[in-house]
Amino acid sequence: SAEPAVLAPLAGPAAEWAGVIERVKSAIVAIRVTGVRPFEDSPAGVWQGTGFIVSLEDPQQALILTNRHIVGTGPIRALATFDEHEELPVFPVYRDPVHDFGLLQFDARKLRFTPARQIPLSPDGLRVGVEVLVIGNDNAEKIQILPATIARVDRNSPEYDDTNYQDENTFYAGAGSNTSGGSSGSPVLDRSGACIALNAGGANEAASAYYLPLDRVVYVVNWLREHRSEAPIPPRGTLMTKFLFQPFDMLRRLGFTEEQERGVLEAYRAPAEPAPADAAPPADSPA
Repeated sequence: SAEPAVLAPLAGPAAEWAGVIERVKSAIVAIRVTGVRPFEDSPAGVWQGTGFIVSLEDPQQALILTNRHIVGTGPIRALATFDEHEELPVFPVYRDPVHDFGLLQFDARKLRFTPARQIPLSPDGLRVGVEVLVIGNDNAEKIQILPATIARVDRNSPEYDDTNYQDENTFYAGAGSNTSGGSSGSPVLDRSGACIALNAGGANEAASAYYLPLDRVVYVVNWLREHRSEAPIPPRGTLMTKFLFQPFDMLRRLGFTEEQERGVLEAYRAPAEPAPADAAPPADSPA
């Protein structure tokens, strides 16, 4: 008689991802928010999203990163559900005035069953061709795992039909992870287990998903760590202008000349002079 087939153990990339998932899953939370009507953005209601722990430096004031449209811009009550099904209240400590990210605070000492872990942030890891996993509360299902490959990192900020809030003055990354409602605020993880972007939104009738780069996030998280006793308002410059990224061919239609194009390319290729030590924080212009 034939011997029953025996499946081989995980090997190669699958085993590598399994290790990443095991390390990070206790740092990812499902967030449920109840909010009153604020002065801007969304109406009153109840909504869900995802977040993940980014700082355990002070366990009493541990930080969870999520989207601004999850934190909201008005008074909220929020609960975070951790990997072992325990719930803790979380409180908003920062809402970015421009970009789609915010931070919640909770007391990690109150976790009884879920080990307290944080996910490192690696903004430099966001590159075209990188294989990623998006792990979050997709479609309000606790811990869903969606694979993708970063397809582009120079997309303009997405324009949503169902909200008054629009991000601006930053590039977004794009990939076909097919994320849906509830996955907002999910970490976009590379093979090392580091978060390289923040899932922010997606298309309604396609697999396209939009990821926020983490350069501004890292700046704010580091500032909050170093200024615990101060109001959470990290200083940042602005040009009071909304920029869009356009190719040269599109600018030609608007009267941009070849001479102007050559001037821009020469300025871009010229070595940049080092900024003075007392320079102001960078403005919110595309990187």
